[in-house]
Formats: sequence, structure tokens, C-alpha cells
Amino acid sequence: MIAVGWRQVTKRYADGHLALEGVTLEVEPGRGLAILGTSGSGKTTLLRMVNRLIEPTSGTVEVWGRAVSDWDLIRLRRSIGYVIQEVGLMPHLDARANVALGLRALGWSKSARRNRSEELLAMVGLDPERVGRLRPHELSGGQRQRVGVARALASRPELILMDEPFGALDPITRRELQGEFDALRRRLGTTLVMVTHDVREAFVLADRIAVVERGRVVQQGTPEELLAAPETPFVAAFLADAYAVSRDQR
Repeated sequence: MIAVGWRQVTKRYADGHLALEGVTLEVEPGRGLAILGTSGSGKTTLLRMVNRLIEPTSGTVEVWGRAVSDWDLIRLRRSIGYVIQEVGLMPHLDARANVALGLRALGWSKSARRNRSEELLAMVGLDPERVGRLRPHELSGGQRQRVGVARALASRPELILMDEPFGALDPITRRELQGEFDALRRRLGTTLVMVTHDVREAFVLADRIAVVERGRVVQQGTPEELLAAPETPFVAAFLADAYAVSRDQR
């Protein structure tokens, strides 16, 4: 079974703008796919179709072999972890409560929610006792992003979506958190679909990469395949700064 699949997906908006045209992609369970492209290329549109924040004009998007249009919308979204650049933490809740935000709706008891929050805060490198009681404005950017990752993992989802997740962080913190998240995801066996314009981030976090240009996938493959044989000048130019990222860094 394929974890996520896009089948000849096209998106045309009411004003006539063609955001996506005939996109076909697949992600295997437990693997990571990075959708790489410039701003306005359609990569975020592809991602948001997975949890039905955007509906395709034609074609089908599938999660675990089932068209997303056939899923109960609430059940679909609760089954997927979602991490965005802005994090989206609730300002009036402390870090522990933010991590557990979705667990109450899933029927978790108060003690189970607290235990899970503390487990995950520790898992992403934060002290549950010290950091768990702090509110978002009391956390650094890196700490807020770690809390966001912990929240996405709280319900033990088999699939996580990430939209430019670490783009707001300074370079040192960003690289550190990328490495920690990659190790954690692989240990848990979680499937990842992410969008980014950061080539090095894609090479660190993903097993396969799809390069999108003007709403079309112009090349897809492993990082090594894309580096060895870029198929268009756009792909070659986009990957030009990736030479320093090798497989043994992962």
C-alpha cells in the first residue's frame, strides 16, 4: 500500500490560474518525500491537498490507499501530524498543554495526556519540568519549533506533513533540529511529506525528492539520482548548492 499518492492532479483556480497540472507522485510507508521548488511553484498546494485544505480540480489524492474525498474530514486530519513554519502554538497554553492539544478530543485521560506530553518534550530535547510550564512567548524560536514537532507526534500519527518547518530559525539551530527530527522520524518509522525551497534540508530529511516548476513535477528521484543526472537546466540550477550534502551525513 502507498502511504500518499497524487494521481494526475490538476488545480485551476476561479481566476484561471493553473497551480498544478497532471501531477503524479507516490510516497511509500515509512519514507520521506520532499517537494522542492521556488515560491509559487505549486508545492504547498500539493501538500495541502493531503489533508484537504485544498481540493483538486481533477485527479485524485490518496492516503493509505483511499481517496481523501472518501475519508471523514475530521478523522483524516486527526490521523495526520502537521508542522508549519509559524508553529501555531496556542499563546495562553503552556508547552505541555500545547503538545497535548489534540489528545483530549481523541479521548485521552488527563494523566495520559500529561504523560504523553512529557514523554514527547523529552524526546525532542526539552526538559518537561522546566520548559513544559512555559508559554510560547517565553520560549526561543527553536524551542517553539520543537514543541510544534512534539505536538505533531502526540497522537502517534503514521504520516506527518511539514510546510517549510524550520525556515524561521537561525542556520545553526535549523541544522541541529533537522538532524534530530530526521533521526527521530526514522526511529519511529513515520512517513513524511514536506515542502521546502531549502535544497540542503530536502537532502537531509527526505529519501526521495520531487522538483516542481510552474505546477509540474519536472524530475523526481533520490538525492543521488538528481545530483548525478539533473534532467533540466532548472533542476541543475536549483541543486547547484547541494554538493556538500552527502548521504553519510544523514
